Amino acid sequence: MSVENFSAATPGERTRGTLVVVGTGIQWGGQATIAAETAIKRADCVLFAVADPWAARWIRDLRPTAESLPYPRDGRPRKTIYLAMVDRILAELHLGRKVCAAFYGSPSLLNAPAHATVQRARREGFSARMLPGVSSLECLFSDVGIDPGAEGCQVFEASDFLVRKRVFDAYTHLVLCQIAVIGTAEVFDAANVARIRHGLALLAERLRTVYPDDHEVVIYEAASHPLSGPRVDRGRLADLPSIELAEVSTLYVPPVGPAPFDTDMMARLASPPASRAGTALTRPQ
Repeated sequence: MSVENFSAATPGERTRGTLVVVGTGIQWGGQATIAAETAIKRADCVLFAVADPWAARWIRDLRPTAESLPYPRDGRPRKTIYLAMVDRILAELHLGRKVCAAFYGSPSLLNAPAHATVQRARREGFSARMLPGVSSLECLFSDVGIDPGAEGCQVFEASDFLVRKRVFDAYTHLVLCQIAVIGTAEVFDAANVARIRHGLALLAERLRTVYPDDHEVVIYEAASHPLSGPRVDRGRLADLPSIELAEVSTLYVPPVGPAPFDTDMMARLASPPASRAGTALTRPQ
């Protein structure tokens, strides 16, 4: 079912309930897509989890009855919080409603409840889809001046990067997300400086096996309001453990330099085999 027809379901479909999961972008109104706005306006029920009061106000301007999904900071694990969000959204589907769940940024990037909601809804036989949105990655590429297609780009969640010993290429852009909560299952606590610095120290230790101490690293935070600017703080890898972080901080590590050429492959590319007359490439059937 397309977004345009989201409100035009048959009576039978309406009683079954439908779900669309959208992103508000990082700067809500300025970065949310028309499709996301349409889904919010036309839904019977809108539930949202966003990072700032401006985004919440923007959603409620579109749909005054929209409700915020709880995100308590009482020490409970993030997984428990996310499961409660999924249960809350599915409860509305079971009532036969057209539900729109709106999340900060893009619902497809490091958004466990968004993916879990769509997967569970589909398993239970509901019509469910996810719409793309502007994430912190697109903002980083623009603000820092990176073309991920030119030299490639590696993106990892920081804890996963460490505990799974991810293989990475020092000649390619490296982006590490959620660096403020390395090694912890709880939500971000700015007062727990020792925990934050411990995680950063272990991350720096791993990176220093490949990059020199004086290699540049960037702490990045996308601007959440059109009148504010992004955080683009450049420093040395050796100083990473002492850098102050926010909940949304991302680490960008530039390549050490251009990747070496494969001279054998270059030679092979320069000397293609002679093609037979009349032979053309065809699409596989």
